[in-house]
Amino acid sequence: MAIETSKRRCFRYLRISALLSLAPVSIIPVVAQAQTAADNVRVEYIFKKGDTLIALASKYMRKRSDYVTVQRINRIANPRFIPVGKTVSIPFRLLKYRKSEASLSAFRGNVAIADGGRTITPVKGLEIGEGSRLATSAGSFLTLQLEDGSRISMPSNSKMRITRLRHILLTDSVDYELAVDSGRIRSKVTPFDKKADRYRVRTPVAVSAVRGTDYRTRVDEETGTAYSETVEGSIDVAAGESIDGASSVSVPAGTGAAATVTGKLATADLLTPPELVEPAKVQSEETLEFTVVPRPVATAHRILISSDAGFVDIVAEQLSEGSAISLAGIEDGRYFAKATAFGEDGFEGMPANYSFKRQLSTLSGSADSGDFGFRFKWAGAGSGKRTYRFQLMLGSTDAVPIVDEAGLTRDVLTLSDLPDGEYYWRVGVTQYSTDPEDKDVFQKWTDFEKLTVAG
Repeated sequence: MAIETSKRRCFRYLRISALLSLAPVSIIPVVAQAQTAADNVRVEYIFKKGDTLIALASKYMRKRSDYVTVQRINRIANPRFIPVGKTVSIPFRLLKYRKSEASLSAFRGNVAIADGGRTITPVKGLEIGEGSRLATSAGSFLTLQLEDGSRISMPSNSKMRITRLRHILLTDSVDYELAVDSGRIRSKVTPFDKKADRYRVRTPVAVSAVRGTDYRTRVDEETGTAYSETVEGSIDVAAGESIDGASSVSVPAGTGAAATVTGKLATADLLTPPELVEPAKVQSEETLEFTVVPRPVATAHRILISSDAGFVDIVAEQLSEGSAISLAGIEDGRYFAKATAFGEDGFEGMPANYSFKRQLSTLSGSADSGDFGFRFKWAGAGSGKRTYRFQLMLGSTDAVPIVDEAGLTRDVLTLSDLPDGEYYWRVGVTQYSTDPEDKDVFQKWTDFEKLTVAG
């Protein structure tokens, strides 16, 4: 199949993301996709003592007369007499259900939610039902939690519809279905314990089904190819509308499947997790900086930042070519980073999770001469108590300091009567967290600066 394999593919994605970031997020109604295929899926029911098809229809089907359809499908001669233990196939579309709901666990940035033509203001804990449409703009994220504990995370520049969110009364089972129109989602599905439980994700060209797993679904904006990548468990993926078609493939953990707009379907092994250089270092600069140990098989890398280990509250992400990744600064605190690598086949690889501390603490210095001697001045950003230490060496950075002043609270120091010579100086900062539970003290130094004194 013709799946893009070059680095350009990842960066067409970046260019599209940049273009999307220029416009406000909006939700455009989309014709319900593959609804007929979903409705024609059937559930199997084993008849018990005292069951009749008509009684079953009265209690569990939308209309009492629906028993006629079930009778015809199963070629039942007498709807009032069915042997105990007989398995009867019933279309989902005929069954009664109670509405299930999803709740908005977390969100950041510009998130749009619409239901029945109404625009809904996102609020944490908001109940979201079947028929809702959700969209995220650049730098925006949301996470939903379903009734059974399953979670759906939706990162930047994505659009999704909730096409089914139901609890089927006959089988006491869940019937969940999502449609990803663009962008991507991550599904963390609680293992199902009933045969009739269903969780499906549809894209314009494919459908995937699971019974409990962790996997990603992504629609390429340019080619229309739908990628499914399994992190835990196993999923089934099929090109087109029906998961029961001949083109269905099993996709276990560590592998992915890609369906093209032409209906071709291919699988591939995912790249192993990338390794970060010094992942636990304190992120103290204005921007977050991560470095990936380079591998020739990786064409790009993605970093996802969350405030929790489950990646429910996603705060930032960045897709970048090469091994250096920069992200905009975030508030001080403890965070988690999820790193993945893209292969030449377009698949996003297995994730590696790291924890790190963010504490903004910048520092720079300057020196000049005046009427009263040499003035050394420094400045920096960061919250919390800050004290400074100034060191001055003569002749070499390895020399014993001739001036070593610690515990300074001001940002300037003046030294007079310095003999001629070459000096090296630096300033260090000791910074305390504003979080009373964080007892760690952060320290850093500026690079050595050279000062030449000549009469």
